[in-house]
Amino acid sequence: MKSLDECRKEIDAIDLQMMVLFEKRMAVAKEVVLYKKENNMAIFQPEREEEVLKKNTDRISNSAIKGYAKNFVSEMMTLSKSYQSDFLDHDLRDYNYEFIKDPMVGYQGVSGAFSQSAIIKKFGEEARMQGYEEFEDVFVALKEGKIDYGVLPIENSLTGSINDNYDLIRNYGFYIVGEVAVPVNQCLMVKPGVTLEEVTQVYSHPQGLAQTSEFFSKHRNIEPMPYKDTALAAKYVSESNMRNKGAIASPLAAKLYGLEIIAPSIQNDPSNMTRFMILSRDLICSLDADKTSILFTLAHKVGSLYEILDIIKQHDINLVRIESRPIKCERWHYYFYLDFDGSVQSDQVISALNKIEANTLEFRVLGSYKKA
Repeated sequence: MKSLDECRKEIDAIDLQMMVLFEKRMAVAKEVVLYKKENNMAIFQPEREEEVLKKNTDRISNSAIKGYAKNFVSEMMTLSKSYQSDFLDHDLRDYNYEFIKDPMVGYQGVSGAFSQSAIIKKFGEEARMQGYEEFEDVFVALKEGKIDYGVLPIENSLTGSINDNYDLIRNYGFYIVGEVAVPVNQCLMVKPGVTLEEVTQVYSHPQGLAQTSEFFSKHRNIEPMPYKDTALAAKYVSESNMRNKGAIASPLAAKLYGLEIIAPSIQNDPSNMTRFMILSRDLICSLDADKTSILFTLAHKVGSLYEILDIIKQHDINLVRIESRPIKCERWHYYFYLDFDGSVQSDQVISALNKIEANTLEFRVLGSYKKA
């Protein structure tokens, strides 16, 4: 049996050889990334990685350490990609700092929708607005230049994400240039003179009904009626001749449609908020931006998401939110949205973005903006 000192000397000699080879390998990795940049190739190529893993694992004769060899090679390739990312240059410095003056802003719904309150909060009472029937209609209008910005809900503090809008962001390739948080003040409104005792049906968007479920639990005689939109529900009640109908919508909707609020603020949670995103065809990054959103897809392998989260951690960046959505036509594959603190004006964030791109299949910066 060898002594401990003999083993240590042998390991030191092997480590010396390994470090010489490691330096050579990283030098070649640099040449690889420069070639890929020159030829507009993706840095991360999962098929090549699988090939390298298998080829090197097969070279190990001791079956007891094949798994360790695989981990070793995998970690070496991760380090290589991290080093290669240092030679990427995300050119995100070419952006506007301010919104255009007197814009036309699109939203989903009709007058009185909560989205309209978000627009007023961001752009002021005199903002020019255009409502559209569907969420995607807003994206289409923005694409066609009919509006300058779109304002759409992305998350409710109680009922969670509005998944359709996450999918549409990816499909249309627009930028998130701001966000607005609006308190959800759900009110029961009726035609003037109608009393609560007369009401037997109340209309609202399914989320509006879910957010006021405790009210319905206390009033079993009132039937919740799902409707396409809270403001449309208010409009429907205002145009109805039936005294038994009510709507749950915003105070703004009650004012616009001449309805009377007979039960204000009936939402289950008084702290309920909806977060709206502001969409633009062009990237806008205000000087006070402190939040960044990105989108990416990963290779379907163990540890791929961990590698991204570790990059965030290594750069001392606070992760705010992560959301996954299924990729159509690719069963059990997902794309991810990440929100984290920091701006693309920061070298720290740019470095993290470069490293994330080097470890993902599809990667896009969605925006950098002032958080609500």
